[in-house]
Amino acid sequence: MKTDKEFYLSVGINDIPWDRLVHWYGRSTDFPAYFYDILSDQSERQKVAIDKIGINIEHQDGIMMATPFTLIFLFRLLSFDNTNKKQILDKILTVAKATKFQFGRYENQEYPSTINNIQELLSEEYIWATFENELQDEINWEEYNYSDEHYYWLKYTFDIIRTFSPVLRNLTDNEDRNIANQILSTVE
Repeated sequence: MKTDKEFYLSVGINDIPWDRLVHWYGRSTDFPAYFYDILSDQSERQKVAIDKIGINIEHQDGIMMATPFTLIFLFRLLSFDNTNKKQILDKILTVAKATKFQFGRYENQEYPSTINNIQELLSEEYIWATFENELQDEINWEEYNYSDEHYYWLKYTFDIIRTFSPVLRNLTDNEDRNIANQILSTVE
């Protein structure tokens, strides 16, 4: 099994079961298409894709199952010249702030180490069942209790941000570098 850092740096878009991960409004099935749209030469298409991702991975200072996995690819997209780095960084900063806020829930608590690496969050035990129909998904939402793995979504979100800190530090545009420093100060 790969270390977490090896996983962050090598996992492919198709290695993530997006259709079995949920965000705030449903399944993350469309995320791979959004990532490709972010690489588009059309700035409006990029903007819409980044906005859709941002709305879905953070809501009212909370994050969900798809958030840490999505961050991996947002960080990678920062290395492409034609991407809207400022907008991507803004979304990452929003997630970092929400994660820090949510981590406050676990302050001064000992949390059992039942999940030892991020890859375990992709095991059958922690992802949604294969899609059957909309009604079943609504039932899943009603019955879903994510309290145990929530801590780990937060933990690995911070770990991903720390792992990609060299990417943040290497940004050269002043505005981008300022946002990058805000992200880093959130997780340090």
